[in-house]
Parts: sequence; structure tokens; C-alpha cells
Amino acid sequence: MDAPFIDAEARVRSLGPEGRLLSAELLAGGVSSHIRKLVFQTARGIEAVVERRPKVMPGKPPPAERAALEAALLARLPELGIPAPRLRRFEAPDTLVLDFLEGGTDPPPGAPGSLIGPVAQALAALHWLGPEHGLPPLPTFTDPLADLRTWRPDLFPADAVPGPACPPLAGPPRLLHGDFWMGNLLWRDGGLAGLLDWEDACLGDPMAELAAARCDLHSRFGADAAEALAWAYAALAPVDRARLSWWDFYMPTAQLTHMDGWGLAPDDLARVRAAMTERRDQALAALGRR
Repeated sequence: MDAPFIDAEARVRSLGPEGRLLSAELLAGGVSSHIRKLVFQTARGIEAVVERRPKVMPGKPPPAERAALEAALLARLPELGIPAPRLRRFEAPDTLVLDFLEGGTDPPPGAPGSLIGPVAQALAALHWLGPEHGLPPLPTFTDPLADLRTWRPDLFPADAVPGPACPPLAGPPRLLHGDFWMGNLLWRDGGLAGLLDWEDACLGDPMAELAAARCDLHSRFGADAAEALAWAYAALAPVDRARLSWWDFYMPTAQLTHMDGWGLAPDDLARVRAAMTERRDQALAALGRR
């Protein structure tokens, strides 16, 4: 198999000398990582793991740094009740071996109504966590204006006096998954079974991640689904509508800036571009900046 991994049988033996490889398969869909699934036989029965090696990506930290951060976080999250894959092994500099979680990323039947509640609950559970819960050191992400000044200097010039009035974050930064969208949510039997791909995790403003999830729902199901998520989340955790308005502009602007590099099929790219243009313009109007 032509893959950036060690020999599959050697990997299985590294997990236990009695393991016997049954299959090895490269998995598609890893934009920022190489991914391989291994199925093997042990005295406990048939087991499966996923190996992940981050790729070099423009604008992201080096693969070794991202892998080490993800490994440290995944070693802690299951103890905190977060449905993340269990870390089996971290092999420096950049290889993670994780339990394979059964399920799929297709939304459950009846979406969006059937997924609003589970998504809101998952976000609220994440955002309840912070450094006081023994998390490893993580980057911080709390300011929407730094990037907006780069992306839209016509609206947010760096030398503007007075500057835009984004309210300060109330309270300490909380745990963010960092890439919370349907492609990283695993569903099984109609329920949310896992959160995948933690390499972009950070400490930040929960409104940033709520806005990101709202973008994904908007592009798939429309603006009403995005607003329903905000109300469901508000029943579980505080919503700062003033800051959410800023992140509601930031997230579609970020997507419109970078989506050409996502490798989407033309029809999907057109759909997402149209939805994010609509969302960006609505957010600009809400901020009084159109």
C-alpha cells in the first residue's frame, strides 16, 4: 500500500504482539491529514484503529506541532465525557493511532430538526470546559477583528480611529473544537456518537464556534436552521448576541476567503458560496456596515 505510514503489520504488532492484521485501507476525505484504517484480530476479538498523520497546510502550524497538540488533548477528553476517539498511541513526531468509531457523517433522518438538539448539547458540553479541567496548553482564539482587517480592509481599516466596537469577551476562553461542522460529527442510530479531527482545537470565544456551526447548517438547510441552533444552544449555555453578530460575519467571510482550496465538487462549492454570501450580507446588515 502506497501510504505515508509504517508497515501495517508492524503497526498492529506495536499495539500488542498477539495482533493479527486482517485489513488495511486508506480512507478518503482527509483534507488536512493522511488517514488509514486497520482491522486486526486479538484475544479480545476483532478491533479497528485509525492512523492519522497531518499534512503540511498553508496557514497551519507544522504537522508535528498539530499532532502533538491533538494527542495531548485526546488523552484527556474521554475522561471529561466528550465523545472523542480514544488515543491508543502517539508516535512522535506526527502519527496518532486512535480507536475507530463506528458511524457515519451523514445527518440523521429528519434533519435539521433531529440534529439541532444533539449539536447544541455537544457545543454546550465543549464550551463548559476550560484550562481548569486539566486541558493541555492550547492556542487562543478570541478576536474576530485581526483577520477581518486583513480580509476586508475596506470595512475594517487597521488605522481606523475609533476602531470597530466589538464587545470584549466576558469571562475566560473555553474549549473549542476548532472545526465544528457535519464532516467532523459522527452519527450512529440517530444520535451523535463522536467528534472527530481535533487538530484545530483551541481556547476561545464560544460564540465563534456557535457561528461556525450556524454557517454549516445554513449552507445545508437554510437560515431558519441556523437560528434554531442559536435558540437551542441558549437553553443550555449563555449566548452573547452582540459578539455572536461579529462572529456571524467573520465565519462566512473566512469561508468565502478559503473555500476554493477545500477541494469541493463544483455543485457543492456553488451551493456553499451562495449560502455564505447570503449569510455574510445578512451579518453585515445586522452590524450596520452595509
